[in-house]
Amino acid sequence: MAVALVFLVRRFRVVPGRHAFVIERLGVPQDRPLRSGLHFIWPLCRIARQVSLMQSQVEKISDVKTRDDAFIRIQWVLRYAVNDTPEGIMAYAYKVEEPVKRLVFKVENEIRQIISGMTMDELYRQRDTIAEQVMSDQEDDAQESGVKIHGVTIEQPMPPEQVQVAMNNKLAAIARKEAAEAEAEAERVRRVGIARAEAESKRLQGEGIANERKAIAEGFRDAMQKLQEGLPEASSQEILALLLSVNENDMVTTASQTGKATVIFVPRSMDYATAQAAMREVRT
Repeated sequence: MAVALVFLVRRFRVVPGRHAFVIERLGVPQDRPLRSGLHFIWPLCRIARQVSLMQSQVEKISDVKTRDDAFIRIQWVLRYAVNDTPEGIMAYAYKVEEPVKRLVFKVENEIRQIISGMTMDELYRQRDTIAEQVMSDQEDDAQESGVKIHGVTIEQPMPPEQVQVAMNNKLAAIARKEAAEAEAEAERVRRVGIARAEAESKRLQGEGIANERKAIAEGFRDAMQKLQEGLPEASSQEILALLLSVNENDMVTTASQTGKATVIFVPRSMDYATAQAAMREVRT
């Protein structure tokens, strides 16, 4: 009686949470696995496999070769879980002998194949694209084995030290080139600004000189008109001589006020050659 009681007690089994037990009767798999809770295992039946339904992950480092013949190591992570359905559990238990190992092998091969068509720069920029493509290509095959892929993560590539040095030198050269181009553009903008400012200055200076000469001419014209009205008996030559004399007196007055100007009067009857000779005498 005690032996029978012990035998019956041992036939009760507790299935932990997020687990499933696959049962066989005389070597024949039962269609429905046991879920979490207390279960009685009937005689002639046995627990063939205990299946975890929790999400798991595999981390691996693979050696790959890029299109530009760079050999690097890349770390990647595969997250997966057994399908939480009777069909998924039974497929995981009986479809393939080692479904996770088979899935890891296929994922690794595809990662190598994808990267072999990329350059180093493309690999650094398109890691997420690689992961998405691997998930898309392997999802259906994994489902047939009762496994659902929850994610693939491609970590930072780990190139050899000499490749890292070459890449750093390349990036530094690109940075120096961009800095030189920016500096050249700034210098060009500065020179264009200076040229425009000088052109505007000369334009304004020319307008100022033109306006000054215009004002002088108008002043002479008004002065001559007034002198002709006040001295109708004087000729135009006499009036002009009078105006020039007045200008000479004004110039002397201005020079005497500053004390820094030298005024040289050249007779109006003197020709150009004589005037130059006189100026040389003054310098010596």
